[in-house]
Amino acid sequence: MFQQEAGVPAGSGKTDAISPAQRPPQGRQEKPFTRQHVVADVLETLTSGSGCGVVLVGEHGAGKSFIAQRTLEQLGDDYLVVQVRGSSISSKLPYGALSVLLNDLDASHLEHPLMVLRGLTQLLHTKAQGRAIVLFVDNAHDLDDLSCMMVAQLSAGGHVTLLAACVDLPHVGGDIMGLWKDDLLRRVDLEPFDFAETAATLNQEYGGHFSHTAARALWSASGGNALFLHSLAREQIKLGTIVRREGAWVQGGRSIALTGEVRDVVKARLNRLSPGQRDVFELLSLAGAVPLQTLMRIFNPQDMDNLQERALIQVSHDHPPMVSVANTVTASIVASVVPPGRSAELRRRLTAVLADTEQGEPTGSSDVAWALDCGEEISSATALAAAHLANNASDPASALRFIHEIDGGEALTEVAIESVHAQLAANNDESARRLLHGLDGSAAAGRPLEEWAALQLLRVDLDLRSTATAADARSRLERVRDRLFGPSVEETGQVEAAREQLRLAEVKLAAFEGRYGDVLAAHAGVGAELGTETGLLTASLFCEAMAVTGNVLGAMALGKQVIAAAAAVPMSDRAVREIRGRFLLLMLLSAKFREASAFLTATSSTPEPQARLGGMFEIVRGVIDLHAGNLDGAGPWLEAGMWQLRMQDPDALSGLATAACAYAAGLAGDEERAGLLLAELSQPQRASSWLVERMTRYFELCALAELGQRPAAIRALTAESDSDADAGAAATGLLFLSAAARLGDRQLCQKLAGLAGRVTGQFALLCLRLADGVKDCASEQLLAVAKDADAAGNAVFARDVARRAVYCANEAGNRIALRVSQRTEQSLDDRFGSPKNGLHSLTTSTLTARECEVAVRAAAGTSNRKIAEQMHVSVRTVEGHLYQVYAKLHVASRSELKDVISGPAASARIG
Repeated sequence: MFQQEAGVPAGSGKTDAISPAQRPPQGRQEKPFTRQHVVADVLETLTSGSGCGVVLVGEHGAGKSFIAQRTLEQLGDDYLVVQVRGSSISSKLPYGALSVLLNDLDASHLEHPLMVLRGLTQLLHTKAQGRAIVLFVDNAHDLDDLSCMMVAQLSAGGHVTLLAACVDLPHVGGDIMGLWKDDLLRRVDLEPFDFAETAATLNQEYGGHFSHTAARALWSASGGNALFLHSLAREQIKLGTIVRREGAWVQGGRSIALTGEVRDVVKARLNRLSPGQRDVFELLSLAGAVPLQTLMRIFNPQDMDNLQERALIQVSHDHPPMVSVANTVTASIVASVVPPGRSAELRRRLTAVLADTEQGEPTGSSDVAWALDCGEEISSATALAAAHLANNASDPASALRFIHEIDGGEALTEVAIESVHAQLAANNDESARRLLHGLDGSAAAGRPLEEWAALQLLRVDLDLRSTATAADARSRLERVRDRLFGPSVEETGQVEAAREQLRLAEVKLAAFEGRYGDVLAAHAGVGAELGTETGLLTASLFCEAMAVTGNVLGAMALGKQVIAAAAAVPMSDRAVREIRGRFLLLMLLSAKFREASAFLTATSSTPEPQARLGGMFEIVRGVIDLHAGNLDGAGPWLEAGMWQLRMQDPDALSGLATAACAYAAGLAGDEERAGLLLAELSQPQRASSWLVERMTRYFELCALAELGQRPAAIRALTAESDSDADAGAAATGLLFLSAAARLGDRQLCQKLAGLAGRVTGQFALLCLRLADGVKDCASEQLLAVAKDADAAGNAVFARDVARRAVYCANEAGNRIALRVSQRTEQSLDDRFGSPKNGLHSLTTSTLTARECEVAVRAAAGTSNRKIAEQMHVSVRTVEGHLYQVYAKLHVASRSELKDVISGPAASARIG
């Protein structure tokens, strides 16, 4: 995309061409920044003494100058930094870039290049006073030939170590290019930020955590260009498009606003294109996508090649190949700044070619919008098709615009359907309800059966968006089934298509209500049709049913097939979002945290719009980090995701995000925050699917257990497990029961083993091994389970199992096993970092409250007399308590006691 010039960062300290290496003031904590590893790598090359130096290569605004300045700041006092800068003006003057240095030379030194080289060498060595010299050349592609030669000669002669920055090497002078070709100059390419780098940069720069949606919106709009990213972020925060909620930055209800500085940057870059390149770029920005052969009949292919080489346009692998602007946000800016007259002229050039191929009607939503802007009349069929495409692309505003162009649109069922889809996508439920209500009445009786059925299925979607109407959905579907499969129905292609949509709606409702037996029955004997959107959605729901009822391995295998097939099938954003979100949820249910992390990273790094990812991507990273024991990472992701979902929640996941946040806060020891979040869960929530509600309940009860309500949490977890197991939902039942068993209820082991036997997959095997270990009170077996759980990314599970191992070792009086178990538990406790984890569960479960307090103080090194004074008891009483502590914990000294107990007395929690 178009990018802004990368200048020297503010505060870099650059005032003279020659200066000592600039270093951050002593004692100042340097702010972390993205690509610190690149700085370290460049610094290593510059100081190693091998070769001539480094050339940084990247587009304008890629951060070359920033990386260079950060590198120069790290140089020690033994280095002198010399900085010169090329420019379009200085490139036209002999020695233009070096003029600031040549001003210090006598005029006689400028008569011949050899004399210039000798004079510069003497000048630099005089200034250096024995120090090594690093020559930083910014914008090396704008050096004049003589400056380029001098820089290369100084570098090749070993007088300076070169650090150069340029847009691309082919435009750098031949002398510097020669150093690179001879392997004397190392090339470091600075590619645009990927999504992970973008998110990290935003979090570091603005002192808060950006939600997945907000970070991806800025990444997509900036094209990963570092300087453009910061300009865009500042502007969106100023406009209120990106807003702060406590410690999180989230995207509000509006799309990224492309005004002010961002628009000016794009316009400036547009003006730098040649006239032919600008024609190509403007037409593609207005049209959206144009067949390659059509474009080649209008424009010079060389102009198109130049744009493609600069990654400004892209060519698809479709048949026929289609050409489009690489960055859709840039295209929208350019389309908005093209004057009306020029826009009309470009459209005439395009339609003149299209007329020869008998394509008079515009195609694609962008093309239709362009036609309307140019005052063209479009047919109702074209407007309807464009509205459908816009809805599929999560663009309800454009869809409604196209619908308004249709004469008598309210009387057409297809138009009404697209209108309702647009209103639902815009969260205008009441408007959608009024539209559907308006279609009732006398006209309904004469409507074709398939049209009536389509409207009823839309009503079902609307019913499920509210807890007040969700119960109506099943009876509505039953009425549709009665009519579609009635004895007098004529068998037509339209009726069969309507029946297929009905079957999908029935399966979707069954999964939404947790009737997984009905989902499996509906799919029995039917092969997985993965070539259509309907088939992929149905298969995805079948995956969910398989996983929840226990066939986790089969569900994951089919789920991977669905995900792979979905990449090759044209699908609406909503369908893709639903499939991906369901797959992520199933991986969390099955405790496949490593796989979920890989899928999240791979999918987030694609340039697709956020609308095709959805709400699960907001919180999955936090849930993964939570289970891995990385609470410092989990908390910000979950908080940002929770606030973002409260802004935009198409999949009704806000409650799940709140419960996960509460659990993370509980694990971190922030009981006040966890309590407030749990209180919010008691408020009315939007209707969620059965599985989302079960996962929400699971996190809620786990949070309660962390807040000191362990007995009540165990009872509730057991009751929820019994309910799910009885309903055939073995996987969710196992999730609840495993938590209850880990928390300390030994009586559940037999039940846990039985339920684990009904579920396939690695998590079920861990649960089975946990049940056996607890039943036999085998600490070594439990430690093996804890190790494997931790390796699978489930440190929470591992921590709780390690606590059981400590208890079992203590019960057996096995001091060696006790020490090993204690060290394992302590290592896992330390990972969570909660103050309450400083006191082992062994202590709280074995000792009385008084003994526990004495033990903690003694382990901290406090003398018996001091403990007695602090607790207002006699020394003899303290000695008596310590005697009981030593006996119960199987220790013989304070040093051994310290191995069992860690943390100050203030952190002790009795419960």
